[in-house]
Amino acid sequence: MKNEFHQGKIKQYDATKGFGFIGGLEQDIFFHISDFPLAEGEPQRHERVKFVIATNHGKLKAIKIERVKDQSEKAKKTRAVQNNQSITSALLNNFRK
Repeated sequence: MKNEFHQGKIKQYDATKGFGFIGGLEQDIFFHISDFPLAEGEPQRHERVKFVIATNHGKLKAIKIERVKDQSEKAKKTRAVQNNQSITSALLNNFRK
């Protein structure tokens, strides 16, 4: 396979076993936690990612996984609400002092 990036969403992840599957292509793609960027925490269901597909013992595996920021309108609204809540909390905390 070429070394090109594909996009998908985390379909399933089992933290105790350390692996999961990415959906969005013709078939679900296996991934191991060692190929996932953990700086922002463990994989979350429906999280968007981009990755390279490699063959591992005749089966497909996602490697070089990167998180992709969700740019949908729903995600933008959610981020705005979270930002507004944190600003409001900070202002209220300063006001109470």
